[in-house]
Amino acid sequence: KVSVRQYQCCLDTLEGLVVARMFELTRMNMSQTGYNLRKHIGNALRSRSVAIRAAVGRYNVAAATLTPPRQELCWDEVVEYAFLADFDLLRDARQDIRSRPWATPAARQAMDGYFKLLRAEEEIVQLNVEICRFITFMCDEDAELSTKEVEVGLTDPALAFQIQVQRSHITWFTPRHLKNIHDIGQLPGFSGNLS
Repeated sequence: KVSVRQYQCCLDTLEGLVVARMFELTRMNMSQTGYNLRKHIGNALRSRSVAIRAAVGRYNVAAATLTPPRQELCWDEVVEYAFLADFDLLRDARQDIRSRPWATPAARQAMDGYFKLLRAEEEIVQLNVEICRFITFMCDEDAELSTKEVEVGLTDPALAFQIQVQRSHITWFTPRHLKNIHDIGQLPGFSGNLS
């Protein structure tokens, strides 16, 4: 009984580490995962690999004490597990999670899609705010540069000319940006306010 309990604990630990590693690998390979997050996940994977290696050793010791002894695992075999369905070790667990709905690749893709939709709705709200900020910025920048051009022109005409050149470069695309924003405002489903 003690050896079975110890085996079960070792199996639970190994299972948790391997499943967490699988999900981290999935997250790392997702598009739109930024550099910093990838770096963080990479560091977590390195430390998790050390923990998995130790857990495999403890599992093998516990598996050998059972009657009949369970299959020993090697590090290379555990690292090759890409999906929960490949993880044969889970059949010896207290609960076979391979049959859980969230354990299949299709279900994980559906969950990823669902959460992307949720983030997209948040992004739309944020973009509605950003569009207004962008319009305000363009108008304020032109007004500020015009004011500075006149103000500096009284004392330093050369600098005023450079401000005018800079303003003309910056504001050259303002009408095009405003037209594009207006066109966006005409799209069906646009929920922002351009006034």
